[in-house]
Amino acid sequence: MKCIQNYIDGEFVAGKRQFADVNPADGTVIAEVSEADEDLIDRAVQSARKALSGEWGRLSVRERAARLRKVAQCIESRFDSFVAAEVADTGKPISLASRLDVPRAAANFRVFADVISTAGLESFQTETPDGKTALIYAVRNP
Repeated sequence: MKCIQNYIDGEFVAGKRQFADVNPADGTVIAEVSEADEDLIDRAVQSARKALSGEWGRLSVRERAARLRKVAQCIESRFDSFVAAEVADTGKPISLASRLDVPRAAANFRVFADVISTAGLESFQTETPDGKTALIYAVRNP
């Protein structure tokens, strides 16, 4: 039986509890999934923050976008595996998973890459609780 664990800070981590991932089309158990508890979620958040102040945070926008596009390419290179996993997990027809879900997964990573590549400096004016205004700046890492 395949066991799907949490991936935190570069390693697979088992949770305290597991649950069955059941194929809704035929009722078969396709995997045991390791459930993340509050401690694992906190570890994942700490890991994400560490990544922002570490290697990922030091990457240029161009390098980040390239990595996101690489994820899209990897999804497409394993297209049939992703379709099979989606069908088993959700019970969707192959035609839907192969025409919508898996292509959209790859497309999402390309969109993320495009957004960070083209985002600029934006500011938004908002009212504060005391009735004054404040500017909120959205800045991308150059």
